[in-house]
Parts: sequence; structure tokens; C-alpha cells
Amino acid sequence: MDRPPRKVHLPLERLKKCDACSKTTNLKLCSACGERAYCSTECQGKDWSAHKPNCGKTDRIPIEMFYPLLASFGEVLHTSQQKPTHPALRRTIINSPNPGSPATVFPDGSAANLVMLGDFINPIQLASSAWWPTALSDKVRRNMMRRIVREGYALPVATSICLALLSGMYTTTFVPSSNVKLRRRTRLSYKSSPIADFGVATGSVDVKPQDELAYLDASDLSFRGGQEAKEHYWVYFTTIRGENIILDCSMFSLNMCVCVDTYQYLPKDEPSNGPLNFAPAVFSGRDMRQYAPKMHKERKRMSVLRNADLQRIIAESADGGFYHDDIPLVRGFMEALSGRPVPLEEVELTMNVAARSTRILTTVLDTRSWTAWPKEPPMGIEGDPGELRGGGESSGSEEWLGFMRKFRKKYNQPDADKEALGRAYRKWRARNAEEECG
Repeated sequence: MDRPPRKVHLPLERLKKCDACSKTTNLKLCSACGERAYCSTECQGKDWSAHKPNCGKTDRIPIEMFYPLLASFGEVLHTSQQKPTHPALRRTIINSPNPGSPATVFPDGSAANLVMLGDFINPIQLASSAWWPTALSDKVRRNMMRRIVREGYALPVATSICLALLSGMYTTTFVPSSNVKLRRRTRLSYKSSPIADFGVATGSVDVKPQDELAYLDASDLSFRGGQEAKEHYWVYFTTIRGENIILDCSMFSLNMCVCVDTYQYLPKDEPSNGPLNFAPAVFSGRDMRQYAPKMHKERKRMSVLRNADLQRIIAESADGGFYHDDIPLVRGFMEALSGRPVPLEEVELTMNVAARSTRILTTVLDTRSWTAWPKEPPMGIEGDPGELRGGGESSGSEEWLGFMRKFRKKYNQPDADKEALGRAYRKWRARNAEEECG
């Protein structure tokens, strides 16, 4: 049976004019769907007969409760067998790049925490004392392993998340037969303001040199740079009112170990559910910008939602997948943003992860399982022992530092895990919000 072509449905990009009289002042969105703008209730009433068939058929999901699912797509990439194994996960670590170690300054003036690699090891020895004998503790050793597993691939992570959103949420679905209804239209919003655009941004992030990693093979003295803070990528969202939101799923390797528990967000029959239950995610919205120092310095951004080439891929896809013929367009997008040649393997990894993520997203939207998700995602900080003591406190806001000082002692006790710290942080943030409203 021939299936109707898919089409990307673009949300309103900005409030331009009244959909009834074309006035450009005092515009407000339709509260039911967020897809039409009016200057008055009178104009809304006049346009109702034309607007009624589509109004109210839109699920508006707050991005602040939805982003853990998107963060799990980054874990889809990092746990993919298609991703090459990092050399540091196949060799022993023979020096002591422990927390608090000073950065090594290299001849070109750059600096990073140097990891020296020794002999090859059996994979079952990974994260054991045989892999890194001089680690301060098992927790430090495990945290280093998790950082290395998630190192690099920031551009594929951000691009695959956006492609999955484009294909799975902002696109029509196929109707196998005439008696099957289309899925309800779904849109993201932030603080009740519809998301008007999303894509990938590139720039730098503010981290200390000792939080970056670099690698030296002791056998031949070959050098390998780690993930660079000055060439970073993240997902941006822009609301119809011009507010910007950042979702960064690639900060874990740079020792910004904020994470979300994604177990309840994923379909239970999703293969390899286990490794996806933990997802690094820095979500920077209005609250984070108010209470935390600015980390991201943007140089360039490119829209995925409004990219005509990527829209064409979606329209020609039979099942929401991405295929070999799509490589030039996806590669062109990634190279235009990064300003460098992107290896074919990196493009193929991006597309395969986007296809799997699209299937996960489609299942979530079809079943509407998101309606049972918590409004406040279960978040926490996965830090090395002692990291919250001293060091770098002057860079944060006083409000955040006060919170960290208050919970520092509890956090360093065995019974205070990352979930407990996350709950305390949300309580603190809610209290501040109430004080502002009062």
C-alpha cells in the first residue's frame, strides 16, 4: 500500500501578526494549541470556524520535564557497538591523574590532566585496580571510566538528538488504513511558551584545564588529545518569545558530572535498557542562568528544525529512518557547523543513533507515557570524593555556593547519594522561586 508522504510541521517562529486581522500589536497565542496568534478575543472568535478543526489536538510538553528522554539518546550513542573503543579503555593507566592533580602544560601552551597509558588489559579488568592501580578509590576509578566512555562525539550526540526530534515529534506519521487516526500533534514548550526552533550550537565551555583529559602512550610516546572545551557542541531551543534554553549532554567528560535518572522515561521493552538509565545532562534554562555562572560561550548555531535539506530527508523517509543516500545532507550540515571535515564513520554513527532514538521517541509519544513522568526530573551530581570541598568556589554564585556549603557534609557521607543531593537542590530551587514570587 502506498503511504502518504511525511512532512515536517513547523511551529510558529515568532509572533508576527494576528491570524484574523493581521494587526501586529498586543498578540497572544491560542492557549489550547499555541499554533495561532490573535490580538483580541474578538478576532479569536472570528477565526474559530477555520481554527477549530486543528485546535486542541496538540499535546504541549514542557521541555523541562521532557529533556531526560533526550539525554538518554546521548547514551544510545555512547553505548553503541558502532562507536570505537577509546584507547584508554584497553590500556592500563600508569600515572596518577586523580582529582586535584595539577594540569600538565604542553609545548603549545594548552593544558590538561594527562593520562599515561601502559600495557593492554583484559576487558574484564576495566575499572579494577589492575586497570588503574594508583586511583584514590574505587569510586574515583569508576568515575574516570565513565568520563572516558563518554568522551568526545559531542557533535554527533547533539545532531542525533535534534534529528530524532525532527523525525519523531515535528513530523506527520503514516496512516496504514483510513480507519486509523493520526497521532495527536506534539510540541515542546518552556514556561508555557512554545518552542519555535531547535538545533545545534557550537562554541566553548568554561572549565578548568585539570578537568580536561589528554593521553600519552608510554610505549611509543604518541599523544592523543581529549575532548576540548574550546570546541564544544550542544542542543539549543528557542521559544516563540526569544528565550534560549541549552541542553548539553557532553559535559561529563569535562568533569561537569550533572546527570538525570532516565529509567522511568524509556520504554520498558527497549533493548539494552540498563546502560541508558544514567544520562549526563546539563539543562540550562531560566533558573540555571539565574543561580549558576554562565558556562557556554556560543560562536555559531544552525537550526535543525528549519533546515530545508534535513526536512527533505524526513519527507522521503518511509519509516523515520536514515539511509545511505542521506549521508551527504547530514554530513553537509555537520561540516557547515563545525568548519572541519567530518569522517564518514561519525556521520553514519549519528544517523544510526538518530534512527534508534526516533523509534524510542515515537513509542513514547504513541503511548503518551510522558503524561506519567515527574514534573521535576530526578537529577543529581556524580562527583569524585572530596570534589565539593574547596577549589573553584569563587567562580559560582553566592546562592549556589550557600546551597553547596549547606549540603557538603551530608553529600560526603555514604548515605548521601546523587539522588539525595538532587532532591535537596530541587527543594532549594523551589524555595527561591517562591520567595521571588512573594
